[in-house]
Amino acid sequence: MSSLTEKNKPIARDFFETLSAGSEKYLDFYTDDSVSWTAGDNSIGGTRTKKEIISFAQNILAAFPSGVMFNITGMTAEDEKAAVEISGEAIHASGQTYNNQYHFLLRIKDGKILELKEYMDT
Repeated sequence: MSSLTEKNKPIARDFFETLSAGSEKYLDFYTDDSVSWTAGDNSIGGTRTKKEIISFAQNILAAFPSGVMFNITGMTAEDEKAAVEISGEAIHASGQTYNNQYHFLLRIKDGKILELKEYMDT
């Protein structure tokens, strides 16, 4: 196993822990050139730049005022990629319970996420 693989797993884990904590420090994991892509031909699907990620995240936080708890259920990594399976739990602003399953593919270089791909049940 490459040393890059071993370095990227903790970065992925730290990223999702930071997201779960509701801290804006998750932005420190991105570079100015990072992109995020969400599967789906709907209002949340598509590609976003770092600047667009910020406004998108603010909208998500408004929908889930207490945040979303991302629980890692599986992870594998090879070279610059880390694949992370996650169950998400939250309370929607409407009071409804929200539970979802996600798969994220992160491309990491020099400790930063260059690309994040998100697959979920829309």
